[in-house]
Amino acid sequence: MDLKAQIWISAILYILVITVVMVLVLNAGVPVLKDLQDKTVFTRSKNTFLNLNQQINEISEEGVGSQRVVPIEIEKGNLELRDGSLKWDLKTNAKILESGQQIELGNLYISSNADVSSRAFDGNYTLQNNYLTATFYKCEDREVCVLNESGMIMRLVFTNPETGDQTAAGSTFEFHFNSSASWDAPGFSVLEDEGSSLGAARVLYYVNNTGANYYTVVEFTLESNRDFLQARIR
Repeated sequence: MDLKAQIWISAILYILVITVVMVLVLNAGVPVLKDLQDKTVFTRSKNTFLNLNQQINEISEEGVGSQRVVPIEIEKGNLELRDGSLKWDLKTNAKILESGQQIELGNLYISSNADVSSRAFDGNYTLQNNYLTATFYKCEDREVCVLNESGMIMRLVFTNPETGDQTAAGSTFEFHFNSSASWDAPGFSVLEDEGSSLGAARVLYYVNNTGANYYTVVEFTLESNRDFLQARIR
């Protein structure tokens, strides 16, 4: 009797051990399976948008009155019409693209962690992501525009994404040519990549500080999920 009891108890313990191991393996494997599923969803959705773009191009070539029904099947994510574009957002932990990476396939733009938006208004440009809003001086007429050492960045506001609290920067950005304490020179500004859900956006200032027929370029870049601007002079 005692022997049978020992065998029965051992069997129960063995089953429990097997059960625990299976649960641990499955729990460890679930994120991997989800990542693989998300990669598959991404590939299918990308092909869907490429097919849609091809259909649109064919219709435009066929001329007025051409029409057809194009099915769009989205397995996961959020599909919406925003800023004149059809956009699909997928939140995933799968490493499909590098953070901030952008890929252009004709009229299809694919980006990762793209939270940058850029807008042009009367007198200023605004670059914004979840952490920072930067306002820049806008002057695009190269015949009348005059730039100086401190007038390019008008305002910087930092945002805490968890609380929504905002803090304005207390200092200004300045740069100087050679040892000059101050300067002003003709030039003009350009906003690159206006829109939303961008991996990065740039404001360029072309400064004719020499009086010759070439410009010094001052470039400001705001990337996705960054709480700082990159400045480059070339």
